[in-house]
Amino acid sequence: MWQAFKLVFEEKKIWVTLGGSVLFSFVLAMGVILLDTRFILTLDYFPSFLLTSVNLAKSILSLLAGSLFSVATFTFATMLSVISFYSSNFSPRTVENFLLHKTSMQTLGIFLGGFIYCLSSLFFMRSSEDEYLVISATIALFYALACVFYFIKFVYNVSTSVQLNKLVDRLYEEADGVFNETIKYFKDMPTYDHLPQIEMLHWYNLHANKSGYVEHVNFNRLLDLSKEYEGVLILNFRVGEFISHNQPLAVLHTNKKIDNIGNLQESMNQCFTFETEPSTMFDPNFARQKLIEIALRAVSPGINDPNTAIHILRYKALLDVKFARLPGRFVLISDGDKDSFEQEGGVFYDFNNFSKDLYQSNWQLIHYMKTDISGVVALLDSVLMIAYGAEQKKLGYLKDYSYYLCNLTTPNFTEDWDIQNIKERQERILAINVDEEK
Repeated sequence: MWQAFKLVFEEKKIWVTLGGSVLFSFVLAMGVILLDTRFILTLDYFPSFLLTSVNLAKSILSLLAGSLFSVATFTFATMLSVISFYSSNFSPRTVENFLLHKTSMQTLGIFLGGFIYCLSSLFFMRSSEDEYLVISATIALFYALACVFYFIKFVYNVSTSVQLNKLVDRLYEEADGVFNETIKYFKDMPTYDHLPQIEMLHWYNLHANKSGYVEHVNFNRLLDLSKEYEGVLILNFRVGEFISHNQPLAVLHTNKKIDNIGNLQESMNQCFTFETEPSTMFDPNFARQKLIEIALRAVSPGINDPNTAIHILRYKALLDVKFARLPGRFVLISDGDKDSFEQEGGVFYDFNNFSKDLYQSNWQLIHYMKTDISGVVALLDSVLMIAYGAEQKKLGYLKDYSYYLCNLTTPNFTEDWDIQNIKERQERILAINVDEEK
């Protein structure tokens, strides 16, 4: 439940940040107004240098209201320019990394909040208060200093965000966190290289009741369902995949005859969170895909920057090796041990389809880099980096994958040195033994 709430919060992050800033400023204005109108009799205990006349306070608040709104407009215009720069030079999927960055949202929110504070304070100032001293202008002054601090942070954030290497570092850190959280969640669960043979009397195909990207799965609720129906659930998809309406999502194996499949199907669909667009929060493949898209843009004919793609391939290899060192492909979510899932219920999930992930994450890069010797060598070097940390079966696949790469790329080169360079990398991959892993 908490994870699903985090996903919803991520989608509404802009509204939450901006709305929170405006709400804070309005509450602050109400509190200051209660002090200035002597509704709360504590203002007389403040030092006199913090208090101003009503006329001076009106002048300061009027000046700050216009200034803060102007800077807020400038900040928003700058954000639009950076968003356009990201879309045209990096990838449309990376726009959210700048737009949803804490500094970007907080800066815009604090300026809008300051504008609301000044307007609210001005509205409640009355001429009958002329004989009183007020603190509204002093609070506004401190608020303006905070705005200056956040504006400096915003300028620094913009200046670093448009630098390609800084963006790659941020995307890698984001993906690294998603990979680590995913592995941490499943690492203590039993794993299988292949789905075991399930000997039960009945099996039922369960379908999706809506379309969209499955961005979160409530595995605990699915486990409860398998126990309730005394069976075993096998999921046919992975987090992040796009599912169409009525597409098979899972198969339930059970010895119990189920008359009302509709109720079971509806209960199962409630365990999934469908979204209109992919998210990196629980999807390691999409987090990695952002890096790949920048590399693809770099090696496209219009830009032709292979060094950037090579740089990204190294970071990608650091991500791929995290799953390469894990044994097994399927995980069993169950309260029992590895051999008692038929009696106690369980859920099988395709957690670590390493061969498919490596193949699909590289195929577009291979298409653009297969005629560039530096790109081909970089692809083989990335496979070599993964092979050094891979467990036995993943290492075997990586050796087969090296043959695939060499057979696909070698015919594009006629010079002996180029071919020798490719074969040398492959020989280093093939020479790695299981006892050398990690």
